Amino acid sequence: MGSQPAEFDEFAACLRALKERADLSYDALARRTRIGRSSLHRYCSGSHVPQDYGSAHRFATACGASPEELRRLHRLWALADAAREPDRGTDITDMNVGVDADADADAVPEAAPALGPSRAPAPADEPAPRSPWHPARAPALAVLALVLALGATAWGIAAVSGTGPVDGTADADKRPLFSAECAGPVRLGQRGACVREVQRLLARAGAEMDVDGDFGPQTLRRVTAFQALSRIDADGVVGEETKKALYAPRGRMETWPPGKVRQRVRKVFREVPDDAVALADCQSFLDPFHIVPNTDGTRNWGVFQISDAALRKLGGTPRDALDPEWNIQAAHRLWNRTKGFGDWPHCDRASSPEAVGPALVSTVNGRASDKSEKTVCPVAGQRFKTPHHDRVYLVGPGDRLYYVPDATVYFNLWDDWNGVAVVSDSVFADCAWDEAHELANGLLARVSGDSRAYIWDAWYGYRLITDRTVFDKYGFSAAKIQTRPSLSPISGDSRWR
Repeated sequence: MGSQPAEFDEFAACLRALKERADLSYDALARRTRIGRSSLHRYCSGSHVPQDYGSAHRFATACGASPEELRRLHRLWALADAAREPDRGTDITDMNVGVDADADADAVPEAAPALGPSRAPAPADEPAPRSPWHPARAPALAVLALVLALGATAWGIAAVSGTGPVDGTADADKRPLFSAECAGPVRLGQRGACVREVQRLLARAGAEMDVDGDFGPQTLRRVTAFQALSRIDADGVVGEETKKALYAPRGRMETWPPGKVRQRVRKVFREVPDDAVALADCQSFLDPFHIVPNTDGTRNWGVFQISDAALRKLGGTPRDALDPEWNIQAAHRLWNRTKGFGDWPHCDRASSPEAVGPALVSTVNGRASDKSEKTVCPVAGQRFKTPHHDRVYLVGPGDRLYYVPDATVYFNLWDDWNGVAVVSDSVFADCAWDEAHELANGLLARVSGDSRAYIWDAWYGYRLITDRTVFDKYGFSAAKIQTRPSLSPISGDSRWR
């Protein structure tokens, strides 16, 4: 059999840790999960990975896993599933009578590799970068033979050919996005089972993301990236064509981790490595699949957030821009024209201490923030930063945490730096904030002749600020409100309250 992939071992280690903490035997887990005892043992030993994440989820739930642990387990399972080789990982003994099978009925195998974006070869002293759209491996012949032998003709034929009907009645149970419940497009702002299915399929295709049933900015970025890589109109909306592609992806979404992006930026921008890395971090957090929509319908793409207009000048496409090597080289070409970062005005001063301003107010709830003090969690309406980082955060409605991406956005909302608290570096852990949402291109607006104010950002659109009390609570500046002839606020319970 040979050595197993490292991803198998990491997935198995997570399962063992959950089992040991729950102090459950394999027999007890088998009864709770309806998975064979021998299969459970193989999963925990790392010799096999379940074909469907559902088995791992039942295992973790039986062990009392938290939502965060479930998200981590799903990510480890997706990585292990991607590392599966044709002759390993299929556990036929899972298909015992009276026990749920682990065969993934949604898993449509790859018939052909995706066409990666063209780019110049990497320097001789570095390995050639992998395309972000990495061809998935073909499934084991034994699995295909078993499926065909069991008479699952509709799915079996699709599995062999890589295609097949995805919108028939018989497939509705296997492909929830084609059920009556998910008949319409799935888009930003929606929540529920249809969104969760989209996220599950994206994660299965290799995207790093949470499967939480909330179509927010992270899901929008990954959907748009998937569409661009699949040569589908990249509108961020999961319509008919995107649904079909999700069930029959051409390959896997793989890209560089931040560390590799940082290293490559420094290599390419030899003249100004520190400034270039600071700029890329400000633009995209070194995420090659970072995509930000603009108010005029255009988008910025990839590591250096290259705009649609710049892409046309460079002769590139959104698909090219999602390739980190192409993106970094293109950004260097733009930099070379003037030996400066004028093409990125919002982050041009990203590495400067003046980018976030001078001395800031250092109180929270009227108390001085001291490293030795227990952290006082900021509440809705308050802005803050930490002593060792200049990024400003805002606590929004429902205590949701937002971050202000640059000084331009900050001064679209506020007049000065007064009111920004300096709090402990441990505030995120102490206050249970594991992520912050970007106020991308944020601004204040109103309709001519209407006194109501709205806050706009590239992810959510226009959200109504419920009244003047709320406006003042967040410290927004009335002088910053821009007048629009018309605007379209988003629907649903999404007001800024």
